Amino acid sequence: MLMAEKRQELESLLAELRKVGDIEASAIVRRDGLMVASDMPNYVDARTIAAMTAALVGTGETSVSELKLGEFGQAIVESAEGKLVAMGAGSQAILACLVGKEANLGLVLISMEKSAKVISGILGA
Repeated sequence: MLMAEKRQELESLLAELRKVGDIEASAIVRRDGLMVASDMPNYVDARTIAAMTAALVGTGETSVSELKLGEFGQAIVESAEGKLVAMGAGSQAILACLVGKEANLGLVLISMEKSAKVISGILGA
């Protein structure tokens, strides 16, 4: 269980990510598929997003490893209305962001990479 201080730090980090402009929502998910913290709209089932994001990143990491393609970067699911971008945030967590279809993906990825390092530090891995 996360201590209240860590949860507050993580929720503040997600609030800062929303200020990036192109990031519409975000979540920090445990690698086993449980939600740690989220800044998702009410219509989104956070538990489903957590489980599916963990599966998506886990599959991507395994694929990259088996294909000997080096270190996994991120998984991007693109749709008509936007993108789900997910990346590892240390050994314990995954950072997932929902972005608009016209989002500046470079800016989003830079912001997410910085945040992933902070998340890893907060969670101690």
